[in-house]
Amino acid sequence: MTEHHTPPTVRPQLPQREEHDVRSFFDNAVEGMFRKSRTGTFLLVNPALSKIFGYPSPGAMLRQFPEDRHSILLDAPRFLEMLEQLKSHGNISNFELQFRRKDGRLIWGLINARAVYTTKGSIRYYEGTLVDITQRKESEFQRAFIEEQLRQSQKLEAVSILAGGMAADFGTLLQPILGNTEEALRNIPENHTVRRNLNEVLGAANRAKALMYQFLTISRQREGDKRPVAITPFITETLDDLRPLLPMEVELREDLSAHPDTVLADPVQIRQVLENLMSNAIRAVGETGTISVSLRNVELDERTAAFRADLSPGHYIRLTVQDSGCGMTEQIATRIFEPFFTTESSSGAQGLGLSVAHGIARAHDGGITVLSEPELGSTFCLYLPSHAREVDQSQPLAPAPRLGSERILVVDGDPRELRKWRGLLAPLGYRIDTISGSVEALRVFMESPATFDLIVTAFAMQQMNGLELARTVRGIHPDVKVALCRDAADPVTLDLARESGICCFARKPMDSQAMLHLLEIALDTKQE
Repeated sequence: MTEHHTPPTVRPQLPQREEHDVRSFFDNAVEGMFRKSRTGTFLLVNPALSKIFGYPSPGAMLRQFPEDRHSILLDAPRFLEMLEQLKSHGNISNFELQFRRKDGRLIWGLINARAVYTTKGSIRYYEGTLVDITQRKESEFQRAFIEEQLRQSQKLEAVSILAGGMAADFGTLLQPILGNTEEALRNIPENHTVRRNLNEVLGAANRAKALMYQFLTISRQREGDKRPVAITPFITETLDDLRPLLPMEVELREDLSAHPDTVLADPVQIRQVLENLMSNAIRAVGETGTISVSLRNVELDERTAAFRADLSPGHYIRLTVQDSGCGMTEQIATRIFEPFFTTESSSGAQGLGLSVAHGIARAHDGGITVLSEPELGSTFCLYLPSHAREVDQSQPLAPAPRLGSERILVVDGDPRELRKWRGLLAPLGYRIDTISGSVEALRVFMESPATFDLIVTAFAMQQMNGLELARTVRGIHPDVKVALCRDAADPVTLDLARESGICCFARKPMDSQAMLHLLEIALDTKQE
């Protein structure tokens, strides 16, 4: 009986030359190529893929990737989505996925892959290619970001034109209201019953006029008094003035290391910007947290300037205010510089602070940017062009402050102003009383008129403005000196001040040096 044997199945072998060509193609391909098992383990990788992921060789990637897998895969749900598509459809095309390289750098990969099946129809392994598209994704992001910056810039420009028109209409309407009210106040007796009503009208009109000036600032029609100034000293001084306003558990960190630090600016307006940014940060951190203020020299080229509030290329001084507060969503951050936009629920919140800050920055040929994430805080950056000529700082910034023991009464409706005066004068030896209302101030003064050497009063107050308070206290005690602090919108002329017995007056906002200068002039001036 003849025994028959079934010959074994012989797999076709590639000719040696063809196998060498395939291996050369795999090893020298520009694209990353891979073969993975059904469990996700790499079986084969080419040098291009190991280089994309930051490994020195394919062998090193095959050995180390299982341990590095969790740190490299950034978006696990999307990775699982890719696997589901491979299982259900057998292939994926142009699937974008972000990874973290072994050195920590983030990359984007474009994946094309297919499932390879056994003769029984089960998945044997996956194979495909991965291309590094990080540069393309960054370019797309940059283009989208610049386009959004342009849209925001155009929107704010339209708002500034509207604000300028509103300011002009405000001025036209307010002029007869202010003029006629002041004329009526001059012509009626001090004890007339309608005087209080007229004072309320005048106060409301003055607040509207102050709002008009804010609109002018937003529209950049109010340029301010620009001059070359070293920015570091008055930034330091402003922070010193604001420090008492911080809650006990809020830490203020300073790093003002810009040199040179000369800008062409109006110090009062730049102080206003910093106060607005700090006020925003204080509200964001609440009762506990950190606020960091830094000053740096930066150079922006054409590409980076476009990312920084549509600035021109050049050298800038960058003032950064960063807080660890509640942060903002992207939707809020894109609207934060719009007039009257506010996240506060209070109906009294005007929401003009950051709009004014943006207008001031643009009027100085600079800009403001914001980066924020919910629960991660916010970072505001003010960019001001560097000025070529440095300010001579060889002389002292200011003479030594005047020491004294005089008794001074400060009257202002803003508690922040009262804290500033008390914090400034008390360490110099002065006896200082701070009161927020004019009627209460008059009551305190009448208890012992001869003990007061000077009264420093704001103009805009309820019940009795600063000029009326000055006339009243001078009627009680003619030797007392009265200094007046007024806003730009307050209708105070030199003649009105003299008629009311004002010995000197200054314009708000005032820094510490201006306050000390006013004090020195007032106390050393002979009262007429």
